[in-house]
Amino acid sequence: MMSSTKEKIMTFMCEEREPMTIGEIGDKIGVSWATVKTNVLELSQDKMLNIKKVGKNWIVWRDEQNESPKGCSAYKRSE
Repeated sequence: MMSSTKEKIMTFMCEEREPMTIGEIGDKIGVSWATVKTNVLELSQDKMLNIKKVGKNWIVWRDEQNESPKGCSAYKRSE
């Protein structure tokens, strides 16, 4: 059974088409950055979300093919 925070994150990420940073997810669902990071890392271990550290940011996306995102502005800046 998923925690309510994990459910919020998954619901939000299922509706989003673009990769997001942990901070953006936290702002959108009203949860702190640290809480989102902990839950996102757990969800990535369960293979429900994909994550990649790019510079200072963690980029999060939902993609069954596990390919790196091309749509997040933070990700584009690092290329």
